[in-house]
Order: sequence, then C-alpha cells, then structure tokens
Amino acid sequence: MNIRRPTAARRVACLALALCLWSGAPQADVAAGLVAFKAKDYGAAGQAFRGPAEAGDATAQYYLGLLNEHGWGLVPDPAKAAQWYEKSAAQGFMKAQHNLATLLHDGRGVPRDPRAALDWYRRAAAQGSARAAQRVGTLYFTGDEGIERDVGQARVWWQQAWDGGEADAAYNLGILSRRGMGVPRDPAAAAGWWEKAARAGSPLARNALGELYLRGDGVKPDALTAWAWFKLAADAGVAAANQSAALVAAQFDPTTLAAAEARAAQLARPDAPPTPASKP
Repeated sequence: MNIRRPTAARRVACLALALCLWSGAPQADVAAGLVAFKAKDYGAAGQAFRGPAEAGDATAQYYLGLLNEHGWGLVPDPAKAAQWYEKSAAQGFMKAQHNLATLLHDGRGVPRDPRAALDWYRRAAAQGSARAAQRVGTLYFTGDEGIERDVGQARVWWQQAWDGGEADAAYNLGILSRRGMGVPRDPAAAAGWWEKAARAGSPLARNALGELYLRGDGVKPDALTAWAWFKLAADAGVAAANQSAALVAAQFDPTTLAAAEARAAQLARPDAPPTPASKP
C-alpha cells in the first residue's frame, strides 16, 4: 500500500493549525498565521489572523488587508482590504499606512483621495519607509487634487527615500539635475545620480545612463558602455532599451561586441568600479 507523504507546505500548514488549537491566545494565533502565510497556505493564514484582527491586533489586521487586496485564499476585495489597513494604520503599523495610502491614491476600494494618501504616506515615511518617502516626493513633483506641485519638496523627500535605500529616488534626483528643476542644470550630476540608482538596481536609471553615454552628455561618449547599460536595462524589462542596444550593437564588429558584453557583466557586479561620471 502506497502512503502519500505530506508536502513541506502541508506540514507547515498543519503546524500553523496546531498552534491555533494549542492556544487561544491572540499572539499564538498571529504567529500561526505568519507561519501559514509564509508557506502560502492563505486559507489557514486568514483563519488564524481573523480572531486577533477582530480583537484589535494591528499585525493581523494588516495581513488580512493583504489577503483581501490580492485575493490570496479568497475573492479579491479592495474595500475590505482598505478597512483592515485603516484599522492597522490607525495603530501606527507602517506597512498598513503605506498600503492604505496606495489604495486612496488609486481609488481602489475607497473613493480616490490624493490628499489623504499623501497624509498616510507621510506617516509611513516618518517611521522609516523609504518607499513611502519616494511616493511623497512623486506626489509633490506631479501635483494632484488638493496637492500643489512643489519641486523643492519633491527633492527633499526623494533625498530621504534615497538615504533609505530606494533606488528609483536617485533616478528621480537625476532627472531634476538633468532638467535643471529646483537645482542648476547639471548633466554630470545627473549621471552621478543615475549611476548610483543603476547600481542599486533601477532599470530606468540603467537606460538613462545608456542614453548619456551614447550622446556624451555629462560623461565621455562611450558606445561600448552605452550598450552595456542598455543591455542591463533591457534584461531588467525596459522595452525601449532593447531597441537602443540593437542600434548600438549594429555598429560593432564581433570583437567590440564581445568587449561590450564583458563590460555589461562587469557593471552588473555589486563590486564593479564606477564609470566616469563627468567630462574631462
């Protein structure tokens, strides 16, 4: 007789349920929910989180918000997600504040309210969320209903986001330098920001660096390095970079293309030396 052995995910889910049965304490239920959530047994996670969330536990409320927003283990319901996020956010749970702000900004599950979104993003940023600081900067840069455009504020918040490790914030700071918005126009400074962002993983910054090296704007013109950055951007999903890389590669002989490929591999390494950031 063949006996089917339980999968690892099923064993973890059983452990989660055992924890729930072992103790009715809310903290034990939250711990069981986190175990089940990590194992992607969302049904068990939702069951474990329900009691603590209704009792006011901010962590459980946040995770029920996630389950409802994304439809993990149940039918997607952004309205319920917003309700759970708001309960958690009101208690100061940073991730819930960020996610509630996103729903308010996008008008999903709640009436669109950019001003309220800005407020919740600022609260999350005050607790150290670099992603929230990035969103605050973007709202000030673009302006929106009830939010006056303020490039100076955008720069301050993007700097905070970059200091917290948000790569796209450095890309945005490079845009300000490139266009001379709120700061003197400085293509070399833009290249410096985009280099930081590219090395931190920003696909848009990689593509932008390719353009700078191709044109020699703020950096020495260097088709080989331009191709390398285009290639890395294309590999990260930037569609326009595919065409740019192909156009540059059409000018290369096999030896030069091999050198460009080696350059791309070098730039992809975390310990790669910086590329020249300014003209001589």
